[in-house]
Amino acid sequence: MKPEEVERIVISGGGMSKKKKYFDSGQKKQLLEHARDVITGFNKGVVMDDDPNPHDWGEYGVTLFAGYSARFTEDYLKARREFTGLAAKMLKAKSAHEKTIRTLCQKAGQEYVKLTAAIDQPIPNALNDAAKALVDTVLAEAGREYVHIEPNFLVRHEVSDVVALGRVRSMRTELAVTNTPLSKTSRVMLTVGAYPKQSFHEGGTTSLCMPSSVWVIDVPATKENVAEEAKWLIDVAVSLMRLSARKWQGHFPKMGDLEAHPTYPTIHTQPHVTMEGDTLFTGGGKLPGWYETNAEVAAELGTPEVQSKAAVLFDPTDKSLAYRVAHGLGWMTRGRQVSDRSERLLSFFTALEALLTSNDKNDPVTQTISRHVAVIYTQDVKTRVAVYNQIKGLYSLRSTVVHSGRREVLWQDVINLQVYVETIFWVVLNRCDLSMSQDRFMQSLADASHGLQWEFAAPEKIEKSGVSEKDGEGE
Repeated sequence: MKPEEVERIVISGGGMSKKKKYFDSGQKKQLLEHARDVITGFNKGVVMDDDPNPHDWGEYGVTLFAGYSARFTEDYLKARREFTGLAAKMLKAKSAHEKTIRTLCQKAGQEYVKLTAAIDQPIPNALNDAAKALVDTVLAEAGREYVHIEPNFLVRHEVSDVVALGRVRSMRTELAVTNTPLSKTSRVMLTVGAYPKQSFHEGGTTSLCMPSSVWVIDVPATKENVAEEAKWLIDVAVSLMRLSARKWQGHFPKMGDLEAHPTYPTIHTQPHVTMEGDTLFTGGGKLPGWYETNAEVAAELGTPEVQSKAAVLFDPTDKSLAYRVAHGLGWMTRGRQVSDRSERLLSFFTALEALLTSNDKNDPVTQTISRHVAVIYTQDVKTRVAVYNQIKGLYSLRSTVVHSGRREVLWQDVINLQVYVETIFWVVLNRCDLSMSQDRFMQSLADASHGLQWEFAAPEKIEKSGVSEKDGEGE
């Protein structure tokens, strides 16, 4: 195992169901044309036996393979650039890794040269077969999925439970052996110890020290993007976990608190010296908050209601409300992870924008978000006006940070915004069908913003002589 791989364990074959990826036929046809150009351009650069200067690297470089050498031609580099750009667009961010795609182009060219260079007679369909193989290999990245294990410095398990939320699981380190594909191999052992210490044993076994808890994530992504995508899925899960349980104890991160990073160790002491005249301040340090899952919390997170929400959130359709909510949850977590007030403000507003921006580009962003936050937050018209004005004022502060680079943000501003953001997401998670379309959700907010009750608001209980309206009768 390479040193850079010690902190992360990636095993092919996840536990979630895989969805077959379908690509636009027109784009796939165009990609195949680019693939032919890639291989043809590469083949033009092959250095022949009668080359007057066989050791010349050329203007763009050269590659040596299997006794052959090929200079990179301008045609090859242009075709590779066009192929890579279209392939990345088709694969999208999780499955696209441009450097890997470029490497696959080069390998495809090399394989074609090895197949055809030593044969006098042309091979029927060799170019088309090679181009198709390149396209199939690259697009197959969209179907890759890995089980990814990382240290967990954010969740501490009081009971021997596995907290599972969609594609993300948190568990005690000793449970990872029996609850992951590690149970099928002896190549890697996990032990609780001084992370990131590692030991190599005879027989090819590597022992990795981890904290008391680990994350286990089913990551649909190309291998080079697994760590980045795993971190995002963890962030989504953490906010869902935070909003789905009420029995948190201990060092639960409260409003405005810094939250421990989910995969990086916390520095407990921060030595420094601060001086004002003859007065000195030294030392310092504060533990960031973490989550302790006792039996009650584990039971809350394991309910069918929470599990069904998690299933939808981690595999949403593109135009669904769940797709927007999942993105917002991830940005909420990132806001709690940073200590800088301005960065927090931006992350929390990004969460709101992920949920509440309209697909209609003509809608004014500030007014739309402010109105919709007010609608979700309260059904009282007067209170809505106050909420609208406060969110609009905070959004103006956000614009000052983004467009002017000014950092005049108070902690109270950030805390107020966090209260609104977490309340909004809690309401949506508990009152809305996450599988509905985003357009349907936005229309409900637009209808209610004219002073009407929001369609998905909780039923109000109006007390009449001790009997609520919900009971359907009164005195």
